[in-house]
Amino acid sequence: MKKKKRMLAAALAGLLCLGLAGCGSQASEKKSQGESRAQTQAEQKEGDSGQEELSIGVLKIADSFPVYAAQEEGIFQKKGLKVNIVEFQSASDQSVAYEAGKLDGMMTDMIVQSLVNKSTGDKGMKTVAMAFGGTQEEGRFLLVSTPGSSVKKPQDLKGCKIGISENTMMEYLVTSYLKDLDVDLSQVELVNVPKLTLRLDSVIEGKDIQAAILPDPLAMEAEARGCNTVIDDTKLGKNYSQSVFTLSNEVIENKPEIADKYVAAINEAIDEIDKDPDHFADLFAEKANVAPAVRDKYTVPSYTASCVPTEDEVSSIEDWMVSKGLIDKAYTYDEMVRQQ
Repeated sequence: MKKKKRMLAAALAGLLCLGLAGCGSQASEKKSQGESRAQTQAEQKEGDSGQEELSIGVLKIADSFPVYAAQEEGIFQKKGLKVNIVEFQSASDQSVAYEAGKLDGMMTDMIVQSLVNKSTGDKGMKTVAMAFGGTQEEGRFLLVSTPGSSVKKPQDLKGCKIGISENTMMEYLVTSYLKDLDVDLSQVELVNVPKLTLRLDSVIEGKDIQAAILPDPLAMEAEARGCNTVIDDTKLGKNYSQSVFTLSNEVIENKPEIADKYVAAINEAIDEIDKDPDHFADLFAEKANVAPAVRDKYTVPSYTASCVPTEDEVSSIEDWMVSKGLIDKAYTYDEMVRQQ
């Protein structure tokens, strides 16, 4: 059984640091003085030691970790790839960079992916691998209520203000949970509180909102600070949330062998993580932005290799986006996913 769900926690929250990381050899520095400048520039453009180059946008959260692991262990390099990992503070900044042509792919969710595809048309992207969500245990979200309140089960939410991030995966999840649990959405009020730390503090205070959806590790902190767990989506018997790795249609269509190498590297990294999670503990704590206070609980999770979202998972998200007016027409499965 997979370890507990962790997910796209700060994917829409703007909590993370902006930076760059990259891999590759220093072969270009070793070129003899007799080589022509034109040849040197051509090789640099292609990538060190003849490697193909990709720029991948990520958020510093657990969902992105297989990319970091693949880079740290030299797996990308072994596959003939030079992957520049570009870190973003928020999903919106990441999307802007992709739309400006600065990225070849992203770690994201399918709501963000659909919105990017709407903006970019043929220059959009497809999912090529799962980050979190291969099983319902991956990427846990909790809907919690204020400490000491009487709201302890889904039916108690009637009349509550629930903190979400509007038009994101978190709103999709809350509405999906309540619908499937036969809680009348008209009897609750969804309140837009995009910043995750503010949402946590607000639900603990119980003034502006009485309940909130939170991902791990903030969900763990909410439990530790006395919040009631109203809904734990690892226990609902359904896989609600997925985060994904994408590549541009241009790479997929014009350089399919590069897409294959990238996916193979992600899968190999996931296998290595699952084989020896302790080996990756320090790197995970750093790259997933794990606070020292929860490092004993929020340890290296399990991921699912060789996996993409199912047709039902994609259609559920697409239909919700159409109902919200976020897109005019649902994207088909083939428009969203490159099947392995």
